Amino acid sequence: FLKLCGINDYLLGTLQNHLHTEGLSERIHGNIGRIPMTDNRVFLNSEITFPLKQFLVQYSCIHGLPSPLRHRNDSNTFIYLPTDRTYTSVYKEYKDYYYTEHDESNQIISYYTFRRLWIEMMPYLKFQAPASDLCEICEGFKAKIKVAKSDADEHEKVQIQYENHQKLAKLERQHYNDNIEKSKNDLTIAHVCYDWAQNVFISYSPQQVGSIYFKSASSVHLFGVCKTEGGQNHQLNFVIGENELPKGTSKSANTTINMVYNSLQKFAQNGKKHLQITCDNCTGQNKNNLSLWFWSWLVMLNWYEDITVNFMIPGHTKFICDSFFGHIKKVYWKHKVNTINDVKNIINNSSNGNEAILYDNGINWNWYDFSAFFKNHFVPLPNITQFHHFRFSSEDIGKVYVSKESGGVESCYKLLKSDNFNKNSKPDLITTVSLTEERQNYLYSKI
Repeated sequence: FLKLCGINDYLLGTLQNHLHTEGLSERIHGNIGRIPMTDNRVFLNSEITFPLKQFLVQYSCIHGLPSPLRHRNDSNTFIYLPTDRTYTSVYKEYKDYYYTEHDESNQIISYYTFRRLWIEMMPYLKFQAPASDLCEICEGFKAKIKVAKSDADEHEKVQIQYENHQKLAKLERQHYNDNIEKSKNDLTIAHVCYDWAQNVFISYSPQQVGSIYFKSASSVHLFGVCKTEGGQNHQLNFVIGENELPKGTSKSANTTINMVYNSLQKFAQNGKKHLQITCDNCTGQNKNNLSLWFWSWLVMLNWYEDITVNFMIPGHTKFICDSFFGHIKKVYWKHKVNTINDVKNIINNSSNGNEAILYDNGINWNWYDFSAFFKNHFVPLPNITQFHHFRFSSEDIGKVYVSKESGGVESCYKLLKSDNFNKNSKPDLITTVSLTEERQNYLYSKI
């Protein structure tokens, strides 16, 4: 019977129930008398989408700012709205605008349709995410652009200056990427990046009691030296306890080049002819005369035929070391940390490319006084902060070639005072800073 009538068991059951309850009356569908859902929807056509796009374009002109080019996927043209704006807040403003142009009886598109059309029609209009360590120059230009929008000539002038600054930052970023590619394809080139990370603390627990938040735990300093070779990135992370920094220098240029010196001996010396260095513009640790003297000395020792040191534009310095530090922090926040060896294990387990090295009472490396070793034999470079690229060559011992941008005109300066400098001598060792008795008692009783 079911096959003959072309119905299923469920429909047969409903027919039987209707017959028992209503008799041989006509069956009426349950949706009869209800308003169809399609009547509550707005039919999308050009009369809806075109004014919406006009609103978004005008909104971006008033509130939008150009891309800061801080990330690799920001290389295209994007317009960013301020961080306090959201899809919901813009939709509310659109509703206010819509009802000033139309009668309130008119049906407006829903929030979800508004958001979908926004993404379809203007995918380049985004919201800027909260961030730190921003470029002061970029932020200054953004503020000027926002103020100058009412003055077309001034706005265009500031916009050109801002674009020139971004082009310079993009040029240095491309130089950094080119160095990575060269080190992948040419094994005679060593490309090394280095940077300090934010301190971590011991002891630490992901389920931390409230009172410990206000106490000063023992600091652990992290310094990373990363090599990009053959497409295999590897970062050596120096783990330094609060009582293991060199006396009198702390986190200075001397401390920095000590760890770079140790790293180069471990993985960037044998079989290498050319050394490419990338780091940020921190004058206290990286861009300073002591570092230049150090690189010049390595060329004197015939470690490399040439060394090129490249400093990225301030505020545009996110690079591979930050990526490895990010892996460490992700694991660190989830684990209990009671000793410095726990920090070492966290680093080693954070990613395949991360490796930790402990000071371990001077077993793994020593602190040398490079400052005293060089200062009587080298002269400072004038206006060092103006330059971003420094080149040292074995053909011109004791000299440095500097330029302000990638591919720019080079100028030559002599750093070596005289030829009496004994390049094969060793700098003196520095002892570490011991914790005061007061600090030891505090850590013992409070932490």
